[in-house]
This record gives sequence, structure tokens and C-alpha cells, in this order.
Amino acid sequence: MNITQLIIRFFLVITGIALLAVCAGFYLQHEAALALWPWPDGRLSYIFIASILAAIATPVIWMGLSGELAAMRGGALDFATTYLGLTGTLLLAGVAASELVPMPQTLVAVVAATLFNLVLFWISEHFEFKDRRPVPALVRLSFIIFTLLLIGVGVTLIMRMPAIFPWPLQPQSSVVFGWVFLGAAMYFLYGSIKPVWGNFRGQLVGFLAYDLVLILPFIEHLNTVKAEHQLSLYVYTGVIIYSAVLSLYFLFIHPTTRFGSYYDELDFV
Repeated sequence: MNITQLIIRFFLVITGIALLAVCAGFYLQHEAALALWPWPDGRLSYIFIASILAAIATPVIWMGLSGELAAMRGGALDFATTYLGLTGTLLLAGVAASELVPMPQTLVAVVAATLFNLVLFWISEHFEFKDRRPVPALVRLSFIIFTLLLIGVGVTLIMRMPAIFPWPLQPQSSVVFGWVFLGAAMYFLYGSIKPVWGNFRGQLVGFLAYDLVLILPFIEHLNTVKAEHQLSLYVYTGVIIYSAVLSLYFLFIHPTTRFGSYYDELDFV
């Protein structure tokens, strides 16, 4: 292992820890974290943002600790899709967008983020997956279904269709969340294109973190959800429970895929 890889791994771990701190801030609705979001929003929307940050942070930390740097490619594709979509949205919105965010600065930021992740996507192609074990059929099938669900929900959110989420969304939040979902769909799609365990494990780690952040707030929301959002909440909660069980089983129980079953899983050298 060369010094460049060690630097990348260190940077990934530090970045993941920082993202977890921001995740905690959104979950607890700390004013310093909420100031990062460009408009006031509701409690459940802030918790959802926290879940996305957790889903990003945990696989990033795992990549750094395990040295599975090839897994960065899927994450870069995820972010590139999200930021490219947001770039197009800002350009199409024009003056309307400037009423919500400082337009020049925001546009420059999302374009820069898009380019950075496209470059990262290209650079990470030079890394090979260390853990090339085949992916269990149930996991592959589940991820195909997740991909299709994310695409469907993402498109409807961008179109700002009502009652798609378990709570009412502000129009601008609906669009942003929609692009986040489409980015996640590309992340899971890349897993299907590169079906090795070194690719899927990080995705399951992120999915489990996402589920753990959302599950209790969603269960609590069952008592207060509006009638028009009930179906969405039931379906969303069901998906969260299923994906959490799937992740827990294959990460910690299954004899050939659980942590510790691969001799090079934590290569700190």
C-alpha cells in the first residue's frame, strides 16, 4: 500500500466522522446544523436529512478503514447524479431559485461538486475491489427493487406530486430530496453493474445507518400522520424494516458475508 492510498483512507475516515457530526446536528435540530440548510423546514425533514448524512458517512468511514477504495466509484456516481440534477434545476428555475438561495454562489457550488465527483468517479476506476466474493442472490434482487423504487419516488418528488412522502414537503425540499433519491438509485445500480461483495458491503452499511436514523421517528409518526400520507408512511416503514433486517443479516450473521469472514477486511497496514 502506497502513501497516496493511506492519505485517501485517512481523508475518508475524517470526512465520515465530520459528516456524522453534522448528521447528529440535524437529528437534534441544533441551530449550527440547521443553518446549513437554505430554508426553514420541518422536524421530519431535518431527520430525513440526518438519515442521508448517516447513509453517506458510514460507508465513507468503512472505505477508509477497510481500504476498499474502489467502492468510492459508486458513491461518486451517486453525488454526481444528484448535483448534476440540482444544477439543471437551478438553471431552469432561474429567477425563482434566486428567491430561495443566493443564486451565483449556489450554482457555482453545485457545479463544482458535480465536476469533483465526476473526476473522482474517473480516478477511482484505477482501484480494484479487494473483496471479490459473489453477492448473494437475495441481496442482488433486493437492490434491483430498491433501485426501481428510488427512481420512481425520485421522479415523483421532483415533479412535486403530493403525498409521496410520509409528511408534507415544501416544494423546494421535494425537488432536492428527489434528486437525492435518483442519486441513490445510481449508487445501487452501480452495485448491480459491479456485483462483488466489496461493492455491496458499503452500500449495506449505509442503508443500515439510514434505517436506524429513521425507524423510531417513523414509528412515532404513525400516531400523528395525516390520512393522505398514511399509505406512504406504511410503505416507507415497511421498506426500512426490510432493508434493516437484510443489512443486519448479511453484515453480521450470514457465515460467508458477515464482518470478520474475509481475512483482509480491516487492512490497517
